[in-house]
Amino acid sequence: MNKDYFVDISEELGLTSGTLYLMNISKRSIDEMSFEFVDRSLNFLQEQGAHSFGKIITMFDGYNDIKDEIYEINEVRTWVKELFQLYPHFLYFINYSFDSHITLLSSVSDVEISYTGGGTLSPMEYKRLGIDPLTDIEPKQWTITLSEGLYLQMKRALIDYGQNVNDFLGAAETIKMINAVTNPTKLGKNQII
Repeated sequence: MNKDYFVDISEELGLTSGTLYLMNISKRSIDEMSFEFVDRSLNFLQEQGAHSFGKIITMFDGYNDIKDEIYEINEVRTWVKELFQLYPHFLYFINYSFDSHITLLSSVSDVEISYTGGGTLSPMEYKRLGIDPLTDIEPKQWTITLSEGLYLQMKRALIDYGQNVNDFLGAAETIKMINAVTNPTKLGKNQII
């Protein structure tokens, strides 16, 4: 990990300009449906107020030998759904540089993927074959369909959180990002939010 760019959030060193925090979510946390680490991390970030906007990169540890995308793993999907129930404003803290936001939104949405080229391999298989999946593989095209109920819950929580930390722009940018990368479904007459 590049200490000049990433700081493990578990170290809680305080925010500095240009620093991103790595929130490494363990397979154990997923398996146990534990949010203790997230609770501690968010308490720290919330103390920082508006300075914590876009400061987190999330990674899921313990799945390197699985060829499924993180958002395809049922246990991860269940955990992320609960994460957004507990913290519907969570995306406020996410930095968009490394697609953490796409992974998180895909984990709570219906995803339609268009592949070009071969199938997905596990990170270990790519490494063994000397393939850099970021540069050597044709990117996938996908559509993320977020339920309107969850979208509205996130939007309301983001507006409330933005007001709480006096960061209307950060909250609005997060809502704009959700709109840009998802396709919210429309509620039918008989559906309840």
